[in-house]
Amino acid sequence: MIEGWKEYEIINKALNELVENSRSIPKIKKALRYIISAGGKRTRPLIVLLAGKMCGGSYKDVLNLAMAVELIHTASLAHDDVIDRGTLRRNVKTLHVEYDLSVAILAGDWLISKSVELTSVYGEEVIKEFANVGKIMSEGELLDVYSTKEYFDEDSYFKCIEGKTAALFAYAAKNACRVVSNDRKAAEKLFSYGKNLGMAYQLVDDLIEYLEIYDDKSSEVESRTLPMIYAEKYGFDEAMVKVLSLIRKHANQSEKSLEYFDQSEGKEKLLYLIDYMTASQIKSYLRKRKEDSILEVYLDS
Repeated sequence: MIEGWKEYEIINKALNELVENSRSIPKIKKALRYIISAGGKRTRPLIVLLAGKMCGGSYKDVLNLAMAVELIHTASLAHDDVIDRGTLRRNVKTLHVEYDLSVAILAGDWLISKSVELTSVYGEEVIKEFANVGKIMSEGELLDVYSTKEYFDEDSYFKCIEGKTAALFAYAAKNACRVVSNDRKAAEKLFSYGKNLGMAYQLVDDLIEYLEIYDDKSSEVESRTLPMIYAEKYGFDEAMVKVLSLIRKHANQSEKSLEYFDQSEGKEKLLYLIDYMTASQIKSYLRKRKEDSILEVYLDS
């Protein structure tokens, strides 16, 4: 499990030190401590550390970038929970429930500002691209928010998840390479790795969420996703097959992007993350259901 990786330990230690060493007012510091301690997979900063090491750098070289990526992601979660009126995340009360809306919004703003500061050591291009990713994430999330209120089709969905999820994965992988290496081809390959992994991961997340709503007819639909769009168009079984096929396609493309690189521990772990964020998530869901499912097709093929 990734929780046992040294890179995971490095990230968590750095995040905790950042919070404890910040000179913020008590309300902000308390909120930061709360939201950081809630944990998470830390997949985005892990990608930064592993890609940077694979491309010839050290963890120290890319640690600021790794933390910046995690902080802007954390900020987006705090703000999304406010928008969605979410009460729990990872079985922990959301920030605006634990404190209040003002704290959640402003702590999120603090995290975004800090993330930009962290990227500043890498120069103008890295900062500009980071700022652009922040805008793209906001636009993708806005598409998601309005997906149940305005026309939202398959093309809209892909534009949405490419913005709100895949863009940050792509940025993380590509720029980890850029700050330690001049190999532009390597950076392009890692951009592809991150983008496709982000697409596959979001498809898995939306598939599992849809199946949980499908099983619990009383669940409230918060946004339109591809499984829902396909189910309306093709019926449940065919929709599941199509979504699973897309997950496999993006996972395979992500894996193929790493063929450019020599064998190393970093490469092995980046490959492991593809399975961890796709097939393993589906297996975990199936174990909870304890019944046969069309999802077995994905795992058996």
